[in-house]
Amino acid sequence: MVMVLVVLTFVVFVLLDHFVFSKRYGDQPAMTRAVSPVLALPAVAARVPAGIFLQPTFTWSRLGGAGEVYVGVHPMLTGLVGEACEFEFRTAGERVGKGESLVRLTLGGRHLTVRSPLAGRVDHVNRNVTGEARWRDLEENDGGWLYRIQPERVAEEVPRWFSGEQAAEWTRRQYAQVRSYLHDAVMGGHLGTVMADGGELPIGILGDLDTGVWAGLEDRFLARGE
Repeated sequence: MVMVLVVLTFVVFVLLDHFVFSKRYGDQPAMTRAVSPVLALPAVAARVPAGIFLQPTFTWSRLGGAGEVYVGVHPMLTGLVGEACEFEFRTAGERVGKGESLVRLTLGGRHLTVRSPLAGRVDHVNRNVTGEARWRDLEENDGGWLYRIQPERVAEEVPRWFSGEQAAEWTRRQYAQVRSYLHDAVMGGHLGTVMADGGELPIGILGDLDTGVWAGLEDRFLARGE
């Protein structure tokens, strides 16, 4: 009889736990409940490739041999949107001012506007770029960049940019701040619980979050264009 009561008690607790868990997380999207790959911080922060400069606009640049500048979006930012990220480009031949809209990262009607780290004329647009959350092969000119720009006053800009360990440290600080912001934004859900326990940001986390979170992220991290 005692054994029967023990078994029944165990069954009741299992059913109760299942009911409470379902009520708590049942309205969350399935992908936020599943185990997701995390944004691999070492891949985008621990070592910035040689010859690459970072800017506070969450862009990176590489100087070409003929004075041109190749500009791309920091892979941490595209990683937050995910590989389904789409790009709204400027047109070749346009002049872009420093701090002006350079490219839009879009997903499901939501967007982040990335601003230009320098002024110049867009010489070429690379429409084959993807939203991968890693540094692509940047040894050749066709790797990972969005625009080839003929710059204005680039000599004045380069000293303000980050390279080497300084670039890696900047990325680590930005990651920590973005993680803190998104943790607060999703605090009530399962994802917020995982992050509070020390988990890292899942790739494509912004795909689960609403327009207000995107707007707040842009306003806090991308608006200045300096």
